[in-house]
Amino acid sequence: MLITLLTAGLACSIRQSAPLDDNTWLSPGKIQVSNFQSGKSISQKITLHNGSKLTTQYTVYYRIPDYVENGYTSAPSDASSWVDIGDKNPVLIFGETREIPINLKLPLEAKTPSCWEFWIGVKAANETGLTAELCSRWLISMEVN
Repeated sequence: MLITLLTAGLACSIRQSAPLDDNTWLSPGKIQVSNFQSGKSISQKITLHNGSKLTTQYTVYYRIPDYVENGYTSAPSDASSWVDIGDKNPVLIFGETREIPINLKLPLEAKTPSCWEFWIGVKAANETGLTAELCSRWLISMEVN
């Protein structure tokens, strides 16, 4: 089995004049997995940076997409049980950057579309009012027999 993993971009826009450390960001913004198979697993780390002036607890979670990439469909309803998030509630001090492992393991009997998408969402756990959400998009293409 050959799995191609492509990653690209940040999940939030950053003004070019602003220092990267003064912004909260998540990377990569998009992860593309090709030639995936039922019964297999893949691990990838996402990187979260706390640009807030405060120590912040974040919530990291599986998320159904608001929209999907052209040619993809939303993940099957039981896909949330296939995703394991290594640290669902990281606490980061100002300026700290941390990698969070994400594991996707498809059961052997898993039935999926040929191309499907899910998101890993991240937001500050205790914010009130307007809350920013960052997402890493996972685009999965199944092996064609």
